[in-house]
Amino acid sequence: MKGLVSIIIPCYNDGRYIEQAIQSILNQTYSNREIIVIDDGSDNETKNILRELDQKIDLLITQENQGTSVARNTGISSANGEFILPLDADDFFEPDFIEKSINILENDAKVGLVTCHAHIFQGENISGEIISMGGEAKDMLIRNGVLANSLFRKKVWEDVLGYDEKMVNGYEDWDFNISITKKGWQVYVIDEFLFNYRLKKNSRNTFANFSHKYDLLTYINLKHQDTFVNNYSENIQNLFSQMEKIEKEKIRIENSLSNRLGMVILKPIRLIRSILNKNSTSY
Repeated sequence: MKGLVSIIIPCYNDGRYIEQAIQSILNQTYSNREIIVIDDGSDNETKNILRELDQKIDLLITQENQGTSVARNTGISSANGEFILPLDADDFFEPDFIEKSINILENDAKVGLVTCHAHIFQGENISGEIISMGGEAKDMLIRNGVLANSLFRKKVWEDVLGYDEKMVNGYEDWDFNISITKKGWQVYVIDEFLFNYRLKKNSRNTFANFSHKYDLLTYINLKHQDTFVNNYSENIQNLFSQMEKIEKEKIRIENSLSNRLGMVILKPIRLIRSILNKNSTSY
């Protein structure tokens, strides 16, 4: 039998979604698995739902709210599997992701992590997509080319001493991906959309992007400055390229906003002018 996969699901007040996440694991074509849920200080409503799902969960760990990094590390520490698959409680996989990932890992010892592409959805509608790029450490430092919900060897997690528990405001998966590629592990991207990412107004990624983005980026770059320095020239070129894209997007948004404001301001003036013109022609 192929290796055991431990699915690690941190849950913080996501009771309304977690059954779909768990069911997506039970629907997998790969059967040698265990499901570990970490209740990271959820409210009573979520706790009640988790109790109702007890028969579908192999291990439920309850702790005070400490954030995703701690919750994942707690779950992985208790895992029996040779392979680890983190899954956020509000997302879900397509049925064949684990089987395809295990086939890759068992056929290439150099590959430490397998990822795929993702559909972004809101409600029942697909609203976008995430294309995983993979890459080496120098590539990861510029952009996170791997989904947070990717399947990896437990040995990979041990090599990098787990997720950085200081990163309570997000991007811990980005830091993790940089760390494992620095250790020489390869990343394999399945060129298929096998993951579904739920976009919520109060999602951690949105919070990280707007509230703590630059602090987190500074932390990541300082932590991995050896990789940045070793690839200085290439990284500078990439940074300039990113700055150019940001500047173009800023101009586009400003122009779009100016146009909308202009239309709003001019609308009553045009209405008054139209009325005056009608009155003048009626005499």
